[in-house]
Amino acid sequence: MSNLRMYAYEDESFIKGIAKMHTESDIMIYGRKEDRGNLTVFMPSRYPDKISSMTDAMTLSHVNIINGKVLNSYLGENLLCADLMGKREGYITVDQTTDRERLKSILKSSNLSEYTIFEGSSMDLINQVHWPEHSSTDQKTSVIIDHFFKVKSVGTVILGFVLSGKLTKHQELYLSPGKKRIQVKSIQMNDVDFNEADVGSRVGLSLKNAEVEDIQRGSFLSEVPVDTISSISGEVIFHPTVPADLRKDGEVFVAGDFIYSRGVMEEGVIKMDKAILPRKEYILVRPNSKPRIVGKIIVK
Repeated sequence: MSNLRMYAYEDESFIKGIAKMHTESDIMIYGRKEDRGNLTVFMPSRYPDKISSMTDAMTLSHVNIINGKVLNSYLGENLLCADLMGKREGYITVDQTTDRERLKSILKSSNLSEYTIFEGSSMDLINQVHWPEHSSTDQKTSVIIDHFFKVKSVGTVILGFVLSGKLTKHQELYLSPGKKRIQVKSIQMNDVDFNEADVGSRVGLSLKNAEVEDIQRGSFLSEVPVDTISSISGEVIFHPTVPADLRKDGEVFVAGDFIYSRGVMEEGVIKMDKAILPRKEYILVRPNSKPRIVGKIIVK
């Protein structure tokens, strides 16, 4: 069984035609169960006011669906973020009023020229989408957390995705940051109890020895504890469409894998205000500039 994750920008009615809401916050998460696997759709409900709503929603997607009916700066910001995140498979939804030639020109200026310009129903689109192949479960177990809360008589509950390995009921893992040893008391998928969950699965977990105060969006469960970092060193790449006055050192926010945190960049090193979990790369955000997404840093 495969699992498909999609990002959708400003097309809620389109998504409601293929999935139902599961989680509501600054990122809306919709789900659909099919014979071939589970579909999860992320929508940035507080974008454009909150830029992290978009970066969080897009970070885990296999396929992007972006509303191209209105050609404005927010469409451009979505495409810029998708380009920097390497989201090479996607669909731009249009209608009869869309300036398609201008849209094609915009796509050609990025690495997203293979995005499909699409006019049709959401079910037609789902039937076209390429689902990822089933991933191996031979790796060590890791789970990334996107929501968490306390449930009376149950305790601490988290929602997230199995990124690698196979998750099992009663498995003992580390919660990072913090390196606290926890136990998975129960596993649910689509409100049904399971004894295990394969890689790619969206899960709801009840945890033993974890408090809500121990968790943040982007926290990890893993077989090996993860050390946090206070600075990031690497290759800084500004997007070619970003103006020259934004290609400089100074205050910057790093985003990706549900992280959004402030630091100060100087000559390829970003000193963070607070320690964060390590990633292979981070998107660079300047929330008071235009565009706000400016580049990325690939960690050494």
